[in-house]
Amino acid sequence: MSYIVKQKIKGNIYLYNVENKWDSVNKKTFQKRTYIGAENPIKLVKKRRNGLSLVNKNFGNIFLLKCLSEKIGIDNIVKNCFPEDYNEIMAMVYYEVMEGSPTYLFQYWLEEHHLPEVKKLDSAATSNLFESIGKNEISRVSFTEYWIEHLKPLNALFFDISSVSSYSTNISFIEWGYNRDQENLAQLNIGVVYCEEKKLPVCYFLYPGSIVDVTTLKNCQKYLNKYGLKDFLFILDRGFFSTANILEMNNAKNKINFIQPLSFGLKKTKELIQENKHELRHLNSAFAYNDELLYHLKSSICFDSTNFDAHLFYNEKAEMDVRHNFLLPIFEIEKKLKDTEFKTLKTWTTYKNNNMVEKYRDFFKWNKSTGRAVRNIRKINAHLSRTDYYVMATNQTAILRDELLSHYRNKDLVEKVFDILKNEMDGKRLRTHNDYTTQGKIFLLFISVILCSEITKIMNQKELFKTFTVKELMYELRKIKINNIAKDGKPIVSEISKKQRKIFEDFEIDINQVYGY
Repeated sequence: MSYIVKQKIKGNIYLYNVENKWDSVNKKTFQKRTYIGAENPIKLVKKRRNGLSLVNKNFGNIFLLKCLSEKIGIDNIVKNCFPEDYNEIMAMVYYEVMEGSPTYLFQYWLEEHHLPEVKKLDSAATSNLFESIGKNEISRVSFTEYWIEHLKPLNALFFDISSVSSYSTNISFIEWGYNRDQENLAQLNIGVVYCEEKKLPVCYFLYPGSIVDVTTLKNCQKYLNKYGLKDFLFILDRGFFSTANILEMNNAKNKINFIQPLSFGLKKTKELIQENKHELRHLNSAFAYNDELLYHLKSSICFDSTNFDAHLFYNEKAEMDVRHNFLLPIFEIEKKLKDTEFKTLKTWTTYKNNNMVEKYRDFFKWNKSTGRAVRNIRKINAHLSRTDYYVMATNQTAILRDELLSHYRNKDLVEKVFDILKNEMDGKRLRTHNDYTTQGKIFLLFISVILCSEITKIMNQKELFKTFTVKELMYELRKIKINNIAKDGKPIVSEISKKQRKIFEDFEIDINQVYGY
């Protein structure tokens, strides 16, 4: 639950957004405060003798986001698809990227930033904007079509799904299901398609909260075909595996090239590793990949009488690292349990739930005859066996080993999208109350994630994360102010520091563009 508090400091009143959060480790609530701004920010910086007044507003961060949204094409697409709400949509996108705070705080943020063409939006007005976007399905579909056409060619696509929690019971998509954030709330599921080459999200799909991952893939393929995407490589997460999905993608009528990592819970996977373990770990299978020593073997796997290529990999160093990092805490827990006796299973269960970190609980079991807690060797071995091997099935017979491995290693790029959505923006819990406002809110968040993904890509390339987070970079640029002179309306941009110049250079923005605004 969020609310605003006022604090008086030296005669001025400042606003803070307060969120109550739950600390799952210490089992207690705590408050997170985020500074919003002054209750009545003083816009009049100084009065000149000739009567001209200056109004200071944040500008550098706004200018960067405007340039980037134009560069990657979303600015023009939003303008074409939502001409009446374009200014407000892009302003709220900038707000999500910069602040990631609840939308009812948008009006306070808007007062401090240079967006003169944007209408003032209070909490009710933002809800109306979401509802308008949600009802306008034709424009949302058009955005997706234009965006995909703009990104083409699209060769390698990742697909993953995550859940977003909600308190509302009036949204048709909200249902109880497996909650990936371990929250005791109903949810909806969001599937995101991501382009590996461009490192940008392509499109998204919404599913009811009870839908499991494997059942979402068929319709996703159909929608991508409708959007004109047919000749591409699909890289999936383990959770999407099913025999039906494998065979559907290999269907001659609408064949899709795919790479499907296989779960270690699958009997065929265990058998494949067991049959090839000796040859896989032989020196003849070793190769160097990005200064790593790995082992690779190509085999085959059969699903419903259809054979697919199976690529087996073994990481020797990972095996040693995982064993070391995993077993040491196990030994420490074992030492604490050494002299403790539990008379009943219930006593042991209560003890481990209250005193042991959740991820280690299943690796110990209660011995009824001795009353002691001992290692669960079977589960420990099963856990360790999953960390050093990985198996991928594919219908692309000509794909090279290093190319396949690169695709597999890059699949966490789409997971980063969900991390941005939930932790950098206001997307972890929905604060909407009907289907239309939910559709509108998620659409706006998706555009925000596109823009933030572009920022992240450039910051990685230019190694800016050594100095800033995304939000820190935004706060550094907001120091650049714009002064609007009341009489002639001609803006004056404040001085730009060496650090700020370097940021604009890294984003390939001519500094003269800033001064010439």
